[in-house]
Amino acid sequence: MFAVRSLHLTLLTQRATILCILFVSAAAAQTPIIPDADLDFSGYVVEMPILETIRPTIAEQVNSSTFDFVDLARLRLRPTLHVGDNTKIGLEYEMDGLYFSQSTALGLLSTTPMRQVMSLRWQPVNEHHLTLTHYIDRLYFDQDFSFGSLVIGRQRISWGAGRVWNPTDIFNPINPANFGKIEKDGADAASMKFFLGQLTDIQFVYNAEYHFDSSNYAVRFRTNVLGYDLAILAGSRDKRAITGGDFAGNVWTAGIRGEALISQDPTKAYGYYVKWILGIDYQFNDKLYGMLEYYHDGQGAQDESDYDLSGLYSGTILNLAQDYLAVSGSYQLTPLVTVMLSSISNFNDGSGYLAGTVAYSASNNTTFTLGSLFTYGSQESEYWYYPQAYYLKFDTYF
Repeated sequence: MFAVRSLHLTLLTQRATILCILFVSAAAAQTPIIPDADLDFSGYVVEMPILETIRPTIAEQVNSSTFDFVDLARLRLRPTLHVGDNTKIGLEYEMDGLYFSQSTALGLLSTTPMRQVMSLRWQPVNEHHLTLTHYIDRLYFDQDFSFGSLVIGRQRISWGAGRVWNPTDIFNPINPANFGKIEKDGADAASMKFFLGQLTDIQFVYNAEYHFDSSNYAVRFRTNVLGYDLAILAGSRDKRAITGGDFAGNVWTAGIRGEALISQDPTKAYGYYVKWILGIDYQFNDKLYGMLEYYHDGQGAQDESDYDLSGLYSGTILNLAQDYLAVSGSYQLTPLVTVMLSSISNFNDGSGYLAGTVAYSASNNTTFTLGSLFTYGSQESEYWYYPQAYYLKFDTYF
């Protein structure tokens, strides 16, 4: 309990310090030093106490109890400096405090972000049951032109049409089982987009990693044909050639979408693998919404003995097997209360999870959510490694 109080005191102190710095920056931005400058400031706070139950076999292996208490606190600050109508500098800074009585959930592990030139992440507190991490997740210069736009720096490059998985999102992937994370990690890149028409553009991206020791690059062409958004891409990721595309549109009143990515891989029998998704969603009425999405991951393994657990923990891969189905639905009980149920099933080993949330909107900016994550599967199947989780989440945006 003392550790939790210490954590919150540390967070409050750092919050006050950062807010003072940003207040001074905002005041400076309004002075004539930078003509036509305007600073927008936003962000959010998340507090999430979590109770986990760990498989007895896993608890025995790590010599721990089957119960674990985790408290995750997050503060994200998002100042954006606008200079005139066409130029902006964006920053997103985050502080994460994590208290855990025994171990951390697999879905909450703080893996090292990929696609970045250097680490802008610091951990001033790393004790036995307590960590405090702060980092810069976005820092970019954005210039608009009449013919396109240029973005340089740590940014999100949002590609793909999937709701749960994004095979063509080669720069900012995220594990769908990570219920404690909202944003995808920023990629250090230069992105140039040219407008070719009202709904048509072409985008070139160069992404450097590891002090420029390696790099990735891709080009993506996007257009609209008969009401369908279509895109194709080609490039190189991790020194392997890739190509792919995505689409999104409607069939009658239902939304459909799909993506596919082909990547070279000398470890595979044919020298490459294919990832693809196909999804559909439907708004039944103003209260009820449903979604299905199927995912095939040719990079994954068909047999549990071939699972790359180290890759999952490090974040280099997001799933272990090849075939998955995601199902979700939400229903608005009242204007302030929404219930959501979702699941992901691994068709290869029979494991999966069921998740449920009840969200109460206390105001336009504040929400209280009661949630649970129930995992199932035989021993050493994919979701067998994940603990059960029960949590209360408070978030407020400003």
